[in-house]
Amino acid sequence: MTDIKKFKIADGISLNYINDKKYKTVSISLYLHRKLKRDEVTKNALLTSVLRQGTKKYPTSKEINRYTEELYGASYGLSVFKKGNIQTLSFGFNSLTEKYSENGIIEKCFDLLFEFLLNPLVENGGFVKKNVDTEKINLEADIKALINDKRAYADVKCLENMCIGEDSALSDIGYVEDLENIDEKNLYEHYKTIITQSPVDIFIVGDVDIDKIKAYLEEVFSKVNLDITPLDNVTSKKSANEEKYVEEKLDVAQGKLSIGLRTNTIATDDDYYPLVVGNSIFGSGAHSKLFNNVREKLSLAYYAYSRLDKFNGIMLIGSGIEFVNFNKAKDEIFVQLEATKNGEFTSDELFIAKQAIINRLKSYYDSPALLKDYYLCNILLKDGDSIEDAIEKVKKVTKEEIVAVFSKIKSDTVYFLKGKE
Repeated sequence: MTDIKKFKIADGISLNYINDKKYKTVSISLYLHRKLKRDEVTKNALLTSVLRQGTKKYPTSKEINRYTEELYGASYGLSVFKKGNIQTLSFGFNSLTEKYSENGIIEKCFDLLFEFLLNPLVENGGFVKKNVDTEKINLEADIKALINDKRAYADVKCLENMCIGEDSALSDIGYVEDLENIDEKNLYEHYKTIITQSPVDIFIVGDVDIDKIKAYLEEVFSKVNLDITPLDNVTSKKSANEEKYVEEKLDVAQGKLSIGLRTNTIATDDDYYPLVVGNSIFGSGAHSKLFNNVREKLSLAYYAYSRLDKFNGIMLIGSGIEFVNFNKAKDEIFVQLEATKNGEFTSDELFIAKQAIINRLKSYYDSPALLKDYYLCNILLKDGDSIEDAIEKVKKVTKEEIVAVFSKIKSDTVYFLKGKE
């Protein structure tokens, strides 16, 4: 069993510690949360790239890397992602524990993390123009590169069409058309605003002197003039109206069929675990109905899966198909959905579905990244079960509960990416 200990560092700043001595490394993450907003998602995505280019103390990547080499090859990364209606700027480090390196190495890693966060490289009242211009080019390339992964592209387009006007439709890495109006001055002004107003969660997974780290963090944040606005409206639920059909033609050899459904159930609802187990039966894994019927038995898809968005009550079904099999594949997917709704699954199927979820949950103990992600979701939801409690709730799910929660699922959007010819 791995327990998480939580500490308040300041108003809006929390420290979350998972003490696990089996790791030879310590995994550190600082998450700065922003409400998803169309007018700032691109700035936030660009910001993480610009910040990692240099700090006042280490103004070049070469100097940053030289410093990390002194930290026994500690690695770092800055990125951005979204969960529900929240966009998060992530600052991460991985280092050897003090047992295998030296005393104080964790504080030294934090020193560099806070260099990125609080002491960025600036000139003439803004970020370094060359760095901003370079990262704008790189971000534009990343945004445009989405189309190269047709599977991910189809899922994104399905959700965009399904969630028009909703925060959950916004891209976590931004939009090309926004980049033109971002420069080194207004990006720096945006940085100065969000750095003091955004809630922060710090995670440490490994074996550290947590009292010493807590005192260190309290001292750092005592010097920052914080005015943090708490998060709200992290989750959302919306009912499906009339089913929409969206078709797009690109130069592709394989069709991509994505279907967005409204589950009307989110992670804080009492019937969330029956939804998770039902989804496992329906489309999550090689044991599922989608895999065994749509893909294996009928050969209507190269892949077929379903996944849940626990924050926004959405189920997304994805499949790769031959163009001519569109109607057959779509119809069979809904046949399997109805079968699940009607409880047409055996006790063996129910058991296997539960075991798949339980094994996945247990695997989190072997991955600091997955542990942090799991408990970060709990924090954002302001409610959540420990992994052990989640496993126990999965075990108790009944067929009747699955039938009841699946009866609320309604189809919202069908998106089909097909070839031009």
